[in-house]
Amino acid sequence: MEKEKAVKRIGEATPEQIEAWKREFETVFQYTLADNRVAYFRTPTLQILDACKTLSGGSAMKFNELLMNNCWLGGDDELRKHDKYKMGIFEWLPDIIIKVEGRLEKL
Repeated sequence: MEKEKAVKRIGEATPEQIEAWKREFETVFQYTLADNRVAYFRTPTLQILDACKTLSGGSAMKFNELLMNNCWLGGDDELRKHDKYKMGIFEWLPDIIIKVEGRLEKL
């Protein structure tokens, strides 16, 4: 029997590209859709989050779109063009923000 070939996703990055992104940004996220499309994101910096908040003027949708575009590393550009894809990405954007939890105690 022949081994089945892995299906290449639309917008899929090479392993070498993913490793390069990891070296530059430390954390890389892959967003995969049921229709075989893929996109890659990095964790935002405080500067990116601040700029998105400032430029969005209080609009949650504009904030999400700015965050998506500023953390986008690569993938199928159709995901950034169509609302149906954007809405799916917006749902997962909070998960790309990495923070270290701590505990505050009154002494």
